[in-house]
Amino acid sequence: MAPALVLVPAAFASFILAFGTGVEFVCFTSLQPLLGGSQKLDRDTRQEWLIALQDPGILAALAWDLGLVLLFVGQHSLMAADPVKTWMAQHFGVLQRSLYVACTALALQVVMRYWESVPEGPVLWEAQSEPWVTWVPLLCFVLHIIAWLLIFSILLVFDYPELMGLKQCSISSPPVFLSHLGPWLLSQIGSNNY
Repeated sequence: MAPALVLVPAAFASFILAFGTGVEFVCFTSLQPLLGGSQKLDRDTRQEWLIALQDPGILAALAWDLGLVLLFVGQHSLMAADPVKTWMAQHFGVLQRSLYVACTALALQVVMRYWESVPEGPVLWEAQSEPWVTWVPLLCFVLHIIAWLLIFSILLVFDYPELMGLKQCSISSPPVFLSHLGPWLLSQIGSNNY
């Protein structure tokens, strides 16, 4: 078993990569229009659905984006399969979960870096008259905020260090000072010296 001096920093590096990727993903999905990352075209420059599905530029961008999504889904599913988990546990031990998290973060980084938006493509929906011009974007914004708050609250319910692979590495080879601190801490918890 590798010492904690090797395992914990590797797991912590995986955690930092995953956390940074999560922050970038929030910016990619939610803040891109606010930060100027997406272009808005006039209504006349957008194409209708039938014309857009015949445009090779739009089809190429959509095929590329579909390939990126399949890359992420494939990596995520393949590394979650039991034979792959078993192989990783044999070769990487307690770093299995940290490696899974790091590979998922890297796959998501590839998706975000190489994603091709299609602003000249067809519009999925658009509100054109009052009161919908005001209320539809406001409703979507409120639902968007509620969805992100729900996601973040779920993360608080889960054991985040275990989800990221930090807990497995620290439990498998605790630092020396914890081996002396543990029995003392347990004796303090068990005593009634409040």
